[in-house]
Amino acid sequence: MAVVANQADSKFKIVLNAGVDENNKDIIKSKTFSNVKSTVTNDNLFNLGVSLAGLQAHALTNVVRYEEYQLINEI
Repeated sequence: MAVVANQADSKFKIVLNAGVDENNKDIIKSKTFSNVKSTVTNDNLFNLGVSLAGLQAHALTNVVRYEEYQLINEI
């Protein structure tokens, strides 16, 4: 019995540094964007994240890509 992975939707998240709290710990905020085409290259997705972060009030910390797969049992 083989399990096949079919690519489903992708997402990406920009992580922003919103400063520090009263205990001197970083305040991290993030925004997640859904329905990203699986054919988008990592370079293009990173550049999009940097561009979107430029529209935010806080500094960009990280860009994260999430790939989702649907696992199907083939008999």
